[in-house]
Amino acid sequence: MAVEYCHQLLRDYKFHFRIVKPRRTRLGDFRVLPHNQTQITVNTNLNPYAFLITYVHEVAHAAVHLQHVAQRRSRRVKPHGEAWQMAFQQLMQPLLTEAVFPAAILRPLTHYMANPGATTYSHPALILALRQFDPQPIQTIPENRVLLRDVSEGKTFQLAQKTYIRGTLRRTRVVCKEVTSGKSYAVLAHAWVSIMMNDE
Repeated sequence: MAVEYCHQLLRDYKFHFRIVKPRRTRLGDFRVLPHNQTQITVNTNLNPYAFLITYVHEVAHAAVHLQHVAQRRSRRVKPHGEAWQMAFQQLMQPLLTEAVFPAAILRPLTHYMANPGATTYSHPALILALRQFDPQPIQTIPENRVLLRDVSEGKTFQLAQKTYIRGTLRRTRVVCKEVTSGKSYAVLAHAWVSIMMNDE
């Protein structure tokens, strides 16, 4: 069902689709190419359920863009504004069933879809449910890898081969200071990080 639905969306919205290498900053993206062609990419390392949600998330951007072009509007539409939210909700509706998603994902997913955010990372219960189905189970993650939210404030950790000091939580992100540059960054609270083994 889900596979055929994805093919149907590709036919309906006529975008180029690519599965790409994992990116640290995004799960997928939508962009407008020359001559008003469009392209959607999704990271290759996502489990099937995260892949499906990300795919439809990006198709919603394509749907908004197509409507925007068809109506010849000159005003820029907010990337994750009301038009995108409505498109995402409509496109996801046929998939919100246990025939597609396990109950463990469907419950938080249904809650998330009532007011979808720019990323699934904005809904902690959903991201934790999705991670249960990742190719590498949580039980096999090295001992020094933890979620950033579980690192104590003021402690050091590593992310993408850089060292940071954990700061304060602001909604779904944690303000962290990169040790070498002294610059502050807002890092997703549910990002996997490596704690410093000698940091007591």
